[in-house]
Amino acid sequence: MFGKIAKWFVLCIAASAVGGTQVPEQDLQTLLRLKIGNYWVYRGTVEWTYPSGPEEDAKSARTRFGKKHITWKSEIIEEVTRGEIKAFLVQGSVFDLPWYEPGTKPEQYLWVIYRNRFYSIGAKPEILARFHDPKDSLTTLIIVEEPVLQFPLRLNKCTVEVKSEEPRERDDLRYCWFLESKSGKDLSSAGLPPNAVDVWTACYQTIPSHEVLGFAPTIGFVSFDFSHHGTLAEAHVKLVEVHLQ
Repeated sequence: MFGKIAKWFVLCIAASAVGGTQVPEQDLQTLLRLKIGNYWVYRGTVEWTYPSGPEEDAKSARTRFGKKHITWKSEIIEEVTRGEIKAFLVQGSVFDLPWYEPGTKPEQYLWVIYRNRFYSIGAKPEILARFHDPKDSLTTLIIVEEPVLQFPLRLNKCTVEVKSEEPRERDDLRYCWFLESKSGKDLSSAGLPPNAVDVWTACYQTIPSHEVLGFAPTIGFVSFDFSHHGTLAEAHVKLVEVHLQ
């Protein structure tokens, strides 16, 4: 496990030395393929640590772990437009997979685009009610949130809130989403033409964990990795099927 963490850390540090790169700004809805009926299917593995009670601890000093192969689907099922904001209700997301444990079910999320930014927000009942309220502009829902992606895409720059509640004091790339690399990859295994496509790798790294999200413009999210650096919690999935309109 330490080897995987060290390898990932070296890749992120090496990428931080690369000069900033950007792509021409395009229609974000097209770049992200945000349309009702579009879906993405991922396959890979998850690992978890079983919770143990006092009786189990007393009987054995061993901690129980689990691992399984999973298939996970994200599908856009609704959309609304509120002024500058476009919001899409999604059933299932790779963001369900951190801290996966038996019984975990796909949740609902809002994918939002606003002022050249992309956000992913868990659709709790109160947020879902706001999504369905035509009088709610949804601006206050995301204006202070940190976007997952910000356009035009640039390497080694933290994404920035539309309105920061307080100045960012850190001068590193921890505790923010940033793009650490871009490379050509063959996604034919997902039913796409056997041509190399540009895949941007977005990182969110903290002291205890890290997330790595692969994004291919005009295709969507193509991979996701999560690792906790202490208690065993892992998720590693790749796109295996995509339906785009």
